[in-house]
Amino acid sequence: MTYENDLIVKIAWKYYNQGQTQSEIGKQLGLSRMKVIKYLEKAKSTNVIQFKINLEKMANLELQNKLKEKYGIKDVYFVPSNSGNTVESITKAAAQYIEDRVTSDTMINIGYGEAVSKTLAQLSVSTKYKVTFVSLSGGVKFYMPTAIDTASDYYTNPNYTHYIMPSPLMVSSASLAEQIRQENTIQTISKMIPYSTMTLIGIGALSEKATLFKEGLLSLNDMEILKSKGAIGDLLSQFYDSEGNVLDLSLHKQLISTEIQLLKSLEHVVAVAGGLEKKEAIAGALHGGYIDVLITDEQVAESLV
Repeated sequence: MTYENDLIVKIAWKYYNQGQTQSEIGKQLGLSRMKVIKYLEKAKSTNVIQFKINLEKMANLELQNKLKEKYGIKDVYFVPSNSGNTVESITKAAAQYIEDRVTSDTMINIGYGEAVSKTLAQLSVSTKYKVTFVSLSGGVKFYMPTAIDTASDYYTNPNYTHYIMPSPLMVSSASLAEQIRQENTIQTISKMIPYSTMTLIGIGALSEKATLFKEGLLSLNDMEILKSKGAIGDLLSQFYDSEGNVLDLSLHKQLISTEIQLLKSLEHVVAVAGGLEKKEAIAGALHGGYIDVLITDEQVAESLV
C-alpha cells in the first residue's frame, strides 16, 4: 500500500465509518479541509468507497492502530518492504506527507543524514507557498545538492528560505562547542526552532552505515564503546538507550546540535527511518517520546509490535 492509498483509506474510514467531519479529519491528520475533500473524491474514483469501506484495502489499519496504542504516537505510515531500496521508498512517502501539509508560511525544522536529505530532495511544493527550512544542527554539507539531485525543487524553488547553522556538527572540545553555540548566527537560528510547524528527523543506528561513522566523526572503536554503555541509536547525534534515555557522554558536549529533549515540546515531529537494522533504534526513540509521526517500512512496523 502506498502512502497516498494509506491516507485515502484512513480518511474514508474516519469520514464514513466514524462519522467525523472533514474539518475534524483535517485537524487530526494535519491536512486542509480542501485536501480531505480531494482525497474523499479520490476514494470514490478508485473504488475504495463502494457501499462501505473496502476492508481488503485496509489490511494494515490494525497494525497502525497497534503501533499508535503501544507507543502513544499520533500516526504511523509504512510502505511495502523493499530489500533493495527501502530508503528510496520511505523518503518518497515522507516527501508526499510533507507536501500534503504545506500551507502558506510553513516552517520546517530539519535534521540531517541520508533519509532527511533524500526526503528534501524529493519535495515538490507549489510555488504559491512560502516554506522556511531551519536546521537543527551544524553539518551544512548534509544539505548540499549532489550530482543526482541538483535539479531538485528543494534547491531551486524561489519560495524556499533556508536557515542553516554555519558550523560543523562536531568540534574538538566542549569549550569550543559552547563558544560556537553562543555566536549570534547560531543563537538566531536556534531561537526559531520552537516556532516550527513541522520537524523532520532521521534515526541513526549503531552501525558503520550510520552517517556519523561514514563521515569519520566517530570511529568503529567509538561505536563499540557506545554499545558497551547501552547505546542503541541516536537522534541529532545524541545517543540513547533502549528506553530512549539520553546517555551521559562527553561527546554530546562537543556537538553543535539541538538537544533532543526539545523534540518533546515541538508539535509535529516526523521521523523517517526504515530497515530492520534500525528496529532497536526506532523502538528506543518511540519509547523516549521524541516522535509524533513515524514513516517506515512494513517489515519494521510489524517487528515493532
